[in-house]
Amino acid sequence: MSVRAAVAEDAAALSVLHGASFREGWTRDDFTTWLGRAEAICVVAEEAGEAAAFGLALASGSDAELLTIATAPGLRGKGLGRKIMQGLHAEARARGLERWVLEVARNNLPALGLYKSEGFVEIGVRKAYYPGDTGRIDALVMERPVATAGGQGRA
Repeated sequence: MSVRAAVAEDAAALSVLHGASFREGWTRDDFTTWLGRAEAICVVAEEAGEAAAFGLALASGSDAELLTIATAPGLRGKGLGRKIMQGLHAEARARGLERWVLEVARNNLPALGLYKSEGFVEIGVRKAYYPGDTGRIDALVMERPVATAGGQGRA
C-alpha cells in the first residue's frame, strides 16, 4: 500500500470511491475542479495500482479544512483512513498550516473514531446539516493543531 499526492488523472477513480461512500457522491468533473485548485491538498492510497482510499482538504488561511475522506467498501477497517490522514497531515505541515478543521455527521461512528484517535476535539455542532434516511443529521465541527499528529502526541 502506497500513499501519494493525487493528480488530475485520479479524478475518475476518486469519484468512484466517493460515490461508494456518500449518498451524494461527487463527479469526475467535481474532482477535476478540486484537484486543479492551488489550495487543494489531496492524497490517494493505492493497492495493486488501484485507488483504495483518498482524502481531500483545502488550505484556507492558516487552516487545513478536511473536505472528504473515502475508502473502498471492501477495504474499510484496515487502517487506510489513518494512512490518508497521515499523508494529508504531512502536506499541511509542509505548507505551514496551523490548524485542522472538519465537520462529520454525528452518526458516522467510524470517522468519529478515526478523528478522535487522531487528536481532533469537538468545537461545535451544525444542527440538521446532513441529509439522512430518517431525517436530518447534525454535523460535529472538530479541530486539531497541525503541529501535533494523533491523539497520542505523535509528530
